[in-house]
Amino acid sequence: MSRHPFDLSRRAIMQGSGALLSASALPFGAWAQTPEVTALMVNAMLGPTLKPIAEAEAKVKITEGAFMSGTDTVSRLTAPGGARYDLMNSSFAFSQPVVMGAKAGQERVQPIDVSLIPNMKDINAPSKEGIGERDGKVYMIPHSWGFDSILYNRAVVPDDDPYTQSWSLLFEDKYAGRIGWWDVAHQMLMAAGLYLGHAEPEKMTRSDLNEVGRFLIAKKKNVRTFYTTFAQGSNLLSSNEIDICYGIAPMRNDLQKRGFNITGAWPKEGVLSLISASYIPKDCKNVAGAHAIINAMLGEAYSKELSNGSGYLSASIHGDANLSADEKKKFGYGLFDGSVKHYQLKFPTAMNMWIETWSRVKSS
Repeated sequence: MSRHPFDLSRRAIMQGSGALLSASALPFGAWAQTPEVTALMVNAMLGPTLKPIAEAEAKVKITEGAFMSGTDTVSRLTAPGGARYDLMNSSFAFSQPVVMGAKAGQERVQPIDVSLIPNMKDINAPSKEGIGERDGKVYMIPHSWGFDSILYNRAVVPDDDPYTQSWSLLFEDKYAGRIGWWDVAHQMLMAAGLYLGHAEPEKMTRSDLNEVGRFLIAKKKNVRTFYTTFAQGSNLLSSNEIDICYGIAPMRNDLQKRGFNITGAWPKEGVLSLISASYIPKDCKNVAGAHAIINAMLGEAYSKELSNGSGYLSASIHGDANLSADEKKKFGYGLFDGSVKHYQLKFPTAMNMWIETWSRVKSS
């Protein structure tokens, strides 16, 4: 599902590495001996101000993989030879059917020892639906909320343009040649389905998908380019190659921090929301370290920094403690009280048909 970066620039990564080393206050030899945990999650969750907190509290060195999408993450989990990561994180609603399987005994991950996650007590009420539990065992623990919307350049698209109030901004003709589409079936078809009036787009039938496919093929003429990572989409926006694209909260957060006049739309059909949840693959090599990171990421220090550091909404009650009312509004904390309309990105009932439909759109 969500292909959330967010791959930061090389400069930011180098700056983050420096912050990490200084924050850890460990000499090189001691740092080299620190237990390693390999993790695959949206890279913004381990951004320059966040990774040092998680590492210091968990007393581990985190080695990140390059996050591509929720689809890619669960594919790695199910690949022959194992996941090859100690800790993974992706959208709960999308990933849970794969991560936990259809029934007991089909779980593709190991149970989480909740006695090692004392910060679990601070999970806020809306996020508790992201706890993956079966027969008294917990397999998935919520980390944060995110949401996908349309990002646009305010110098080109005025905030009071009616198109900013709908997913129409991503599809219709007004800004032809200035639009970028993300090359992924799940989110693009979900967005188009919502826009075309499907109340539960994940349940679209073949007939429904054919309708959505025809619509996207007809609107493809307005698209300047497709991109495969959010880093690419971000670069396209920042270079003015495009002015509108499908985007995520960390992408908007990063661009705004770098001084670009980019913001996100609040479509009347709803933003596409997700609860990101952490889980531990069966082939994890550092089980204790993986537990420690999950706990640290629900801790007060990490949670308070998460929105400023990544754009995500913490699953912890501490997440918005230091935010002003305007900051809460900007980051989208209205998802929690219903003031922001949203629809969760769910696993499609006929994923193969979705992939087929998107392939037709791309090849048309």
